Amino acid sequence: MSAGTLTAVYAVAGALVVSTVRRPRGARTWWRWVAAAAALGACLGALLTWWLGDVEDVLDVPPTWVDRLWVGALLAVVGAAVVAVVRGGAGRRVLAASTIVVTALATGLAIDRDSGLFPTVGALLGVSDVSPLVVPAAQAAAVRAGRTSTPAAPDLGRTWRAPADLPSRGRLGSVAIPGTASHFDARDALVYLPPAALVTDPPPLPVDVVLSGQGPGAAPENLVDAGRMVETLDALARMHHGLAPIVVMPDQLERPTNNPMCVDGPLGHSETYLTVDVPRWITSHLSVQAPGRAWAVSGFSEGGTCSLQLAAGHPELFASFVDVSGQRGPLLDGGARATVERGFAGDRAAYDAAQPLAVLAARAPYADSAGFFAVGGTDSRYGPVMPVVAAAARAAGMDVTRHVVPGSGHDWSTASRGLGAGTAWAAARLGLTTR
Repeated sequence: MSAGTLTAVYAVAGALVVSTVRRPRGARTWWRWVAAAAALGACLGALLTWWLGDVEDVLDVPPTWVDRLWVGALLAVVGAAVVAVVRGGAGRRVLAASTIVVTALATGLAIDRDSGLFPTVGALLGVSDVSPLVVPAAQAAAVRAGRTSTPAAPDLGRTWRAPADLPSRGRLGSVAIPGTASHFDARDALVYLPPAALVTDPPPLPVDVVLSGQGPGAAPENLVDAGRMVETLDALARMHHGLAPIVVMPDQLERPTNNPMCVDGPLGHSETYLTVDVPRWITSHLSVQAPGRAWAVSGFSEGGTCSLQLAAGHPELFASFVDVSGQRGPLLDGGARATVERGFAGDRAAYDAAQPLAVLAARAPYADSAGFFAVGGTDSRYGPVMPVVAAAARAAGMDVTRHVVPGSGHDWSTASRGLGAGTAWAAARLGLTTR
């Protein structure tokens, strides 16, 4: 949503509030009633955000000060509008109703702007504007010629010479990756091909599998709309003569409110989808280096937890990972007991074995694995998790880098900046830089 649109909505809401609370003639106690109702509404807003956000944890993240301020303001306006409805005439009632509607819209837009999840109307409505991917003929020819799953090329960044037909930007498109082995009913994935993958004679490139979070509106498109992955990758490619990893953004959820937790269980065989079906599609359609040293897995929130799980459990596929604001391990709303029952069919041993810290300890030492952990500096929920999981990864023999995004919480500002820093880190590790 553009700044101009937001400013206009805020201005209209403000004007309606002023008109609604304007004292009618002869209403001597008007301001007393308006002030009392607004104060009561503001208190109810504070109580509501505390109870739902801090106590019940309905969204799995604590409310930010923006959430609390706007919800309090909205209910204060509702309180004042109720006075206008009760003590005003018919015209004042219509005005009060309009004020509530527009203020609610302004509140939603302000909260969304703070979280960064829905930057466009299309993203809010769940409408993807990403066209189906057109795989270049040169990519298909390279795969037919056997130039896929080639050995890792850690010196590619130093030996690569950009050809004359190198485009200035990469290409983004959607693809259907079937759950042949997993029977996982995934939505379409997004694929980014960097400029080096679009030339007449493309080199086999490293791969980064990037996962979005889970919750209302969650989809691979979040990584592009709110996470700004295309801008990050195009900027990376400009710095390195067209080189960047081929990035595949699959759906690990099936639907926004489902959370298979990147394991195989009653909620879906997400792990098999991500470790069998997705790699098979990548290596059979694109000219890439072989899984392992040349592949990374990255993600935000639930996707960050998944990246740690997959790198810990499948180092033969993903020797590098980026975990932005992830949890300690797979966990559903309701805590460990609910997770065991719903996600592991009541099998506590399977739940315990799936925890990344247990996997790290059991599989240590890792010969050639590395992780990048990022978190928002004001994230009180997931911020304390980062040093714990980072220490466990380091103790298991992994090379670990930690990054704190200043002044940011558990939101898409952290996601975009954390994934941006992690992608630059991964590019160096995957051999795409000159260093």
